[in-house]
Amino acid sequence: MRRLPPSAIRLPLMALLLAAPALASTKSVAGGSPGVLTLPPNDQPAVALALSFRAGAIDDPIGKSGLTNLTARVLSEGGTESLTAKQLLEALFPMAATVRARVDKEQTTFFVTVHRDHVQKMIAILGDMVAHPRFDAAEFSRLRDATINDVGKRLRQGDDENLGKEALGELMFRNHAYGRLNLGHVSELRKLTLDDVKKQWARLYSRDRLTIGVAGGYTPDMVEKLKDTVKLLPEAGAPLVPIALQQPHKPRVLLVEKPTASTAVSIGLPWSLTRQSPDFAALLVARSAFGEHRQMNGRLMQRLREQRGLNYGDYAYIEHFEQEGGDAVTAQTGRARRQGEFTIWLRPVQNENALFATRAALYELERSFTTEPFSDAEIERTKGFLDGYVLLYAQTEARKLGYALDDRAVGNNRAFLENLRADIAKVTTADVNRAWSRMKTLMPALEIVMVGPNAAAMKQAIVTNAASPMHYQKDAEGNVPKKPDALLAADKVIEKLPLGVSGDADVEIIPVAKMFE
Repeated sequence: MRRLPPSAIRLPLMALLLAAPALASTKSVAGGSPGVLTLPPNDQPAVALALSFRAGAIDDPIGKSGLTNLTARVLSEGGTESLTAKQLLEALFPMAATVRARVDKEQTTFFVTVHRDHVQKMIAILGDMVAHPRFDAAEFSRLRDATINDVGKRLRQGDDENLGKEALGELMFRNHAYGRLNLGHVSELRKLTLDDVKKQWARLYSRDRLTIGVAGGYTPDMVEKLKDTVKLLPEAGAPLVPIALQQPHKPRVLLVEKPTASTAVSIGLPWSLTRQSPDFAALLVARSAFGEHRQMNGRLMQRLREQRGLNYGDYAYIEHFEQEGGDAVTAQTGRARRQGEFTIWLRPVQNENALFATRAALYELERSFTTEPFSDAEIERTKGFLDGYVLLYAQTEARKLGYALDDRAVGNNRAFLENLRADIAKVTTADVNRAWSRMKTLMPALEIVMVGPNAAAMKQAIVTNAASPMHYQKDAEGNVPKKPDALLAADKVIEKLPLGVSGDADVEIIPVAKMFE
């Protein structure tokens, strides 16, 4: 079993492989009025509020990556004209409320859930955050330094998993509007000024870019009050940044050199699939059968973790995914994108097994659309699992509102969340395998990021296609537990699986200190 050579890739056809529609347009609202999106009111005591702007990291000027994210932090954490940052915290505390600002490639969303007894006060604060920010110089410096530390210390030094995933994002989208870390690069963040933030606010925070979202136990007057609080925003902002469809690149590997006891692996490519694509539900089922996030039912988890004990988890994703946080397994909302991506995430493995684990994931991927397509039993079991699992997506009014705002942001006219269970129920095994098998043509374009030590030796092994035998853990007596013959036979195939690179130029080494610098 081998990966196809780069010459087999037909990059101009990648956008057609999944029959996805053209990238959704994002027309301004007529007259510069904000859009309003409300879910049916109910008798719940909580009200979810959101201000979602069509502005994100794609709006960062050249040389000023992270400016949009920093601007949102200054607005949500730096105080308003009437409240200092400290007073803002003191006002929110009795309401048990926290305003969160989430900045992604194309969206900036301020969202909060508050008890209806406090909603009128909360609406005034939320509106003041975006329409009447304080722009305090000391708070700006604090938040800029905190962001620099987040990239330089937390991400580069203490979070190998997300370091690899973010590095893959920049690799997949080089020379594309998505090609810079949302948080920004350290050297560029250091140069940002408060004046930069003020100008970015003036460019992006306008009524024509805004959608107001409300859900839960609200009343119509609350919606009108929220509209009133943002009426002083400019009618129109800067023109929207166009998004060109990124074509998959030929196979390449990025090795982030870092002295670690384990290696984090991320694999992926850009593609045209979005939630509007007719095959999305079928591919969602296939993805779950192959490797659902933090679940044990997928082939990746069963064969890399359970059978071989390689690591804690192995998952696949058919769209950009960031976990909600804490112990939650659901995806964050506020990250809808007009450009899709397919990725595989291997949680850190022992360094001696890093190359084997990478090859094992590719081996299982290739088998899933060649010699071992998904069976009827797998698909029925997966559909049964998803029928209940996707209910977690809508656990709160805030999450329901988030999905609805995502639909609005990318021009999805068919409510994704409302139709998801029915769409999954209609999918057949034939649908799943037909849609999934199209990846056979995409697979030669997969790109890989590995975060770990000994990058030079790893590069040599990849370029020369050196064997990488599986090293099983020994028991207390120093013996390797007996493994099934079929598993050992598969190991022999996997250890020699080529990664598809053509030579030295396709394998790049970056010291961790220079990553996102």
